[in-house]
Order: sequence, then C-alpha cells, then structure tokens
Amino acid sequence: MNRKSERLPCLDLSGSITIHRDSIGTAGSFNKPSVVLVIVLSFLLVSCALGKPAKQIPQHLSAGGRQMKNGLEWYQKGCYRQSLEYFFRAYELYSASDLLDGVAMSLNNIGTIYRITGNYEEAVSFFDESYAIYSYLNDQEGAVKALSNKAAAFIHAGKLDKAEQLLEETTKVLPADGDERLPIPMLQNKGVLLTKRGSYEAAEKVLASCLDQASSLDPMGMASLHFAFGNLMLETGKTADAIASFEKALSIDRELGFYKGMADDLFSMGQAYVRLGQDEKAVRSWKRSAKIFALIDQAPELHETMKLLREAAQKAGVDISVTEAFVERWRQGRLYESPCRD
Repeated sequence: MNRKSERLPCLDLSGSITIHRDSIGTAGSFNKPSVVLVIVLSFLLVSCALGKPAKQIPQHLSAGGRQMKNGLEWYQKGCYRQSLEYFFRAYELYSASDLLDGVAMSLNNIGTIYRITGNYEEAVSFFDESYAIYSYLNDQEGAVKALSNKAAAFIHAGKLDKAEQLLEETTKVLPADGDERLPIPMLQNKGVLLTKRGSYEAAEKVLASCLDQASSLDPMGMASLHFAFGNLMLETGKTADAIASFEKALSIDRELGFYKGMADDLFSMGQAYVRLGQDEKAVRSWKRSAKIFALIDQAPELHETMKLLREAAQKAGVDISVTEAFVERWRQGRLYESPCRD
C-alpha cells in the first residue's frame, strides 16, 4: 500500500464553536457544545431575560477556545508544527480553568498531530488520556472518538491486530448494532484496515457504505473518504477509478485550502498515472505535489516525491529543471510567501 493511504479522520472539533472542519477529522463531528459554549449562552440568556447589557465572557473561560481555534486553522492548512503549539496552549489554558471537556479535546488533537508525524506511541498515550476524561464525564461520543483515533494510530503503526481489536471493542460502547450504524470515521478506519490486510472486497463494501452516508460529512471528511476510496481502487488495479477519487479529493482540498491534502492527492495521482504507463501525466502531478510539499516544509514527503519525479521525468524525457530550482530555493528557506508562516 502506498505511503499516503492512511489519511484518516481524526481531529476533535466538538468545542471549537466557529471552525467547520473536523478534519481528519471527523472522528466525531457530534455537534456537542462545550462547557465554554454553554456558559456563553447562559450569560446571553440571563442578560436578555433581565433586560441588562450582555456580560462579557470571563477571559479564563474563553482563552482555551481561542487557542484551539488558532490550532485548527493551522491544522486545516496542513501546518502541523504551528497547530501543535496552539493545541498545547489550549491544553494549558483548559487545564488551568479546570474545563475537562476542553482538556480532553486538546489531548485528542495533540494525539492526532503526533500520529500524523509518526510518533505513534505518544499519540496512543494522548488518546488514552483523552478517553479516560471523556469516560469520567460520561461523554460517550467523545470516548468513541478517542478510541477510534487510537485505532487509527495502530493502523498507521502497522499494528493491525490491535487496531482490529480496538475497533471491535469500540462498537460495544455504541447504542446501535451493525456496521451501518457506526460513525463514518470508524467505518473508514475499518475500511483502511481491511485494505491493508488485503481484504479488498470487504474494504470496498465498507467504504462504499461510507460514501452512501457521506452527506453527513463536512468537506474535509468527504475529501478524506474519497482519498481512502481512491487508495483502495489503486490497490485493486482499478486505476481509472482511483484517479477519479483522487480528483474529487483534490477539488475539495483545493477549495478548503488544505495544502497538505492537495499535495497528498497529487502524489497519489502520480502513482496511478505511472501504473497506467502515463509517465508524462505522472510528472505533471508530482511537479505540483513537490512544490506544495516544499512550500509547507514537509521534508520527508518532498524527498520521496522528488525521487519519483526525477525517475518519471527521465523516462518521459521531460525537463524539470525549473521545478527543481524552485524546490531547492524553497527548501533553503528562500521564499517570500509560505502557507505555514506565522
């Protein structure tokens, strides 16, 4: 399976008020207001009922939410170093104010960044802590979210037996029976797991079920699902279908401004074109992907993409010297505009 096949839903937005993307998200976009939001609404209702001017939210109750919002905005661009800083800030502020749902949400999102960056053991630790707090709060949706994300970490780490066991255990805490009633992000994790096991027919059935229910997803969740389905199609040799799915993901990611997602989509499209023997089209995709990876400072991904790009360009007889020059310039930090610059 290719390197990009594990783009899974994961972030926790349940208390972030104005941000629409549960980006990887979505391990549970359950629309449950946070304590902070409930407090805000209480202030407004009481003020209106008494005919008094609305009171301002106390600084200590809103500070964590502002940092969480900042972190989500960076995350949705694919700027993980910046987003991690703000998630840590949110965790500190929520902890200081003893807002446990905010603490759990912060832990989940920190774990997500660690998972994305390959720190799987640390990610699992954060998901476990998040799960413990959600369980203490009797927040079933949050608990399921943390368990689903922990399963995603196991999938990324190649611990497929642990991931499968955890997904099975997670279904036991849900009120409904049957896969069709599971949250889509859990089903997507299961589909990716089955794909990695080579159970392609079962994986296609699960991911097709996700697509049938996709109207409930936010745009980034939809892009993630198209991407997962594209990778399954690539694994099963249905290359044209894979390209169509990656194109759908790319269209959504481009509209959202999710730079890392766009680069991943284009990378996978390049792989698909190579399998079709269309090296020139692969070169075009990888040139675009490499430039984005360079601009958002994703060094490992850039290295791999440039290696494949050079090989395909040589086979196709395509000059990529201009792309190489810009990538090297940006890799050295010589750029005027960076999507991930503060």
